[in-house]
Amino acid sequence: MLKIKGINKNLVLVFENGSFEEYTAFLENKFKDNKQLFNGSKVLFTGKGLNFLSHEQIAALQRLCLDHGMILNNSEANLHKTQNRDVVIYRNLRSGQKIRSEGSVIVWGNVHESAEIMAAQDIIVLGKLEGVAHAGFYGDSSSIIFALSLSPTQIRIGNKISRSPKDQVKNPYPEIAYLEEDTICIKEYNPNNNLTRMKIL
Repeated sequence: MLKIKGINKNLVLVFENGSFEEYTAFLENKFKDNKQLFNGSKVLFTGKGLNFLSHEQIAALQRLCLDHGMILNNSEANLHKTQNRDVVIYRNLRSGQKIRSEGSVIVWGNVHESAEIMAAQDIIVLGKLEGVAHAGFYGDSSSIIFALSLSPTQIRIGNKISRSPKDQVKNPYPEIAYLEEDTICIKEYNPNNNLTRMKIL
């Protein structure tokens, strides 16, 4: 159901077949019996079981780890070689469609309202982003969200969340969302002022 491995000074949680309730109960029991082992440990999420969880459920499991003193560390490069995990989509994402990637997500098209994108790293939309976007969903706060037209209903970066106001004005230029001092910031994209993670732009 859920395995815990020690790899490269990290505790890796491998989610196999199971439900959100089973994962939660398993972790709570482990944390209760081994407080010293988990407190202060760097933790990474992986495994096919994550594909069947919503981003709210994954966030809840992340919060459970944080509440027990663990550190989310899925930006660890020597464990996750994400180059071959990126997802590139050459079409529009219609309302209700969901995309999840262990790396970055690049969409050559529009992301319609109520469509959802979850990426362990960056989200790049070469069109309009009007749906839900969660970059760095394992807790990678260096992830970014970029769109030629950025007007999402909700964006998340790492463990931070922001919702767009109902009267939001759609700006006629590309924008980028990123974390700065635990706050999601959005600004006009300037290719001469790159952020650290803007390697694929």
